[in-house]
Amino acid sequence: DDSSVMYPDKAPIFLQVVYIVVPTISLIGNALIVYATIVSRELRNPCNIFIASIALGDVMFMFSFFISAATYNMYDDHQIPQDTCAYIHIIPTFGQSFSLMLLLNLAIDRLLSLTTSYNILTNYYTKMYITVQLLPGCIYGGGVAVLSILMREAGRNVICTMAAPLRPPLVGICTQVGTTLCVLLIICYSLFGFFIRKLRLSTENMKNVYRSLLVITISIIFGYFGAMAIAMTDDLSNPSVFPIELAGLCMSFATSVNFFAYYWLSAPYREVFDSVLGIGHLKNIILSKNSSRVQQTSNRLSTVFREL
Repeated sequence: DDSSVMYPDKAPIFLQVVYIVVPTISLIGNALIVYATIVSRELRNPCNIFIASIALGDVMFMFSFFISAATYNMYDDHQIPQDTCAYIHIIPTFGQSFSLMLLLNLAIDRLLSLTTSYNILTNYYTKMYITVQLLPGCIYGGGVAVLSILMREAGRNVICTMAAPLRPPLVGICTQVGTTLCVLLIICYSLFGFFIRKLRLSTENMKNVYRSLLVITISIIFGYFGAMAIAMTDDLSNPSVFPIELAGLCMSFATSVNFFAYYWLSAPYREVFDSVLGIGHLKNIILSKNSSRVQQTSNRLSTVFREL
């Protein structure tokens, strides 16, 4: 078997550790985005609500990695019944599908924000607009989760990874939908970048949001296609542990950049995170300590020079 030559039968310890650390960073970062959006009035517009919804979906998705790690180490053969895996993965399955679909709706929202009717939609029909934009993600995520349960197989044992609940033909459909969404995301953000330059609407806030969304979208696309490329090198009918975990890491790395991208590239998010999460207070403490050390060093040097 070619895959057994390419990949080890057991995942290396280092990879198992990283497989937990990266999703943990992603879970905490995305949970902080959701929390900041809930408690801050500055992040109550539809765009920020969609961003928080994507982050919530990513939080759900990250539980897949903890489930996989727990079930992998629970038994000697690292396998559990496929139907059990489908049941315990129902929330991560929904979350991953929901957030991926919602990325497209967020891109459409950014395109609509360039039109004259956008303010009317978001100011007078806010709840309806948000509901309509969230609905495709809910339908797609719910549909994939329900189908994974309906297509479960009780008589087969599997390594319980994020892909294990998706049996053929569902896995093929999800792959095609995911690829289509990634292509549409590239088209939407290319159009958005073109129009804000042509219409000269590139305010500083819009630039900040555009940059952060672009970084996150690119990371998601590369993470998705990277995971697909790794999966295609393995025997899909009898997958090895190593490529499964490597593919999962590609996707968790992609979602782990969310918090950092918004913090460093978006001034409005940075201000909210600084005030709501206490990051600003922490920065002030560090800066004051550094400035006092610099002052002490300067005073000592002055004393030395005077003595000379």
